[in-house]
Amino acid sequence: MRNIRYYILLFVYVIINGTASVYSQKQYTVEKLPFCSSQYDEFSPAYYNEGIVFCANYKNSIWYAFVDTSAEQHLLFDLYYTKSNRSGKKWQSPVPFNALNTIFQEGPACFYDNYTRVVFTRNLYAGKTFGNYLKPGNKLGLFFAELSGKKWVNIEPFEYNSEEYNVMHPAITEDGNTLYFVSDMPGGIGGYDIYVSKRVHGRWTKPVNLGPNVNSKKDEAFPFIHPSGRLFFASKGWNSRGGFDIFFTQPFKGDWLTPQNMKEPFSSTADDFGFIADRYLQTGYFSSSRNKNDDIFAFTSTISEFENCTQQKENTYCYVFYENGTSEDDVKGTMKYEWDFGDGTKVRAVEAEHCFAKKGKYRIQLNVIDSLTNEVLLNQAEYELEVTDYEQPYITAPDQATIGETITFDAKKTNLKNFRIARYYWDFDDGTKAIGESTNHVFYEEGAYDVKLLVESHPTRTGIQKVCVYKTIIVVSK
Repeated sequence: MRNIRYYILLFVYVIINGTASVYSQKQYTVEKLPFCSSQYDEFSPAYYNEGIVFCANYKNSIWYAFVDTSAEQHLLFDLYYTKSNRSGKKWQSPVPFNALNTIFQEGPACFYDNYTRVVFTRNLYAGKTFGNYLKPGNKLGLFFAELSGKKWVNIEPFEYNSEEYNVMHPAITEDGNTLYFVSDMPGGIGGYDIYVSKRVHGRWTKPVNLGPNVNSKKDEAFPFIHPSGRLFFASKGWNSRGGFDIFFTQPFKGDWLTPQNMKEPFSSTADDFGFIADRYLQTGYFSSSRNKNDDIFAFTSTISEFENCTQQKENTYCYVFYENGTSEDDVKGTMKYEWDFGDGTKVRAVEAEHCFAKKGKYRIQLNVIDSLTNEVLLNQAEYELEVTDYEQPYITAPDQATIGETITFDAKKTNLKNFRIARYYWDFDDGTKAIGESTNHVFYEEGAYDVKLLVESHPTRTGIQKVCVYKTIIVVSK
């Protein structure tokens, strides 16, 4: 979400068209997970099999001999796993994720491909002998592994690991083809920068620095790539309040938008980092040292009625037409197949794609014609096609706007069959809401906003139905 903060309940006002806007107090509740201790550090959670895998220094007594984003030396970390009950109130005691742990440092990790693959941080030399600990160039690198039965096998190093600098903190897309990570490799913008590499034909491309729209002259670390395409990360630069704060950005026209600080309750005057969230940005976790040592916090959206929103589909009215049992071999000489789409458009082909200009009923014909005279020799098929909108709530609004511009949002093109609409609810992803079929709104900061529209039905025998969609609006400076 954008611009997360505490909002004072200012007022409710009704404008001429009957829509109302409400400034809400607090969008998220935040709670430290109960297994976090005051003696040890727990941080950087990753989703894994109905639970989380995270970093902790519970048992390791070895102080690290390499440099990472920490300002001071710390105990080496291992990976641990835990999960909660359905209510999320009770958590199991964390257990070591021994399938990947060594006597050296492991974590953070990132799982993908339905949790059957992992990319994780580890020392380059992680053998069982203590001599490896003192080995020159024992930097942090990235490693890949895959699940076979109950064992993690085929542990392979990332081909751009180096004895000269650290490569760590992986974040990978769901398809496993785009990898973000952190490194202090030469040529960066700050101390630690975020880089990206893509898998092409089974090989990883040379890492590319995300550039000055993401990386500052200080440190950036702990990236998380959300399914929506948003990149969340921690930064000591930009407008950090102190130490690491949590920021996010969005790709736009081949670059990244200016990072936005997520502010309270996520960012504080302490170190805040290691953010992850579910697909709908309703729940998730992050790490913070606001209680002096690193702990993991869970967050939950208080806007529960906007759960499970799907991305709005655009009505293109495009179809592919073909007739079973027909082929070009059926006609000879000047005879050709021709589709007549009933809107003045004709295409000579056995299979054709056509986009209608608007919804409506169209008489579709597949004819055999003489290509010299255009005479219809045979009507192969004929039927009526009703072109309709997708069955969904529909947000009519521009894709892009400028800061301070008044934007009109309306839901007049909503298409839901057997659904008697009682109310329209809007969430503008900046802490404000509205009620009504149409409303006006102004954004005051640059960024990407997932504007949500929830449509609620009148009561039925099975209760009140709710359907929700979202549309991303890019807001830029003038």
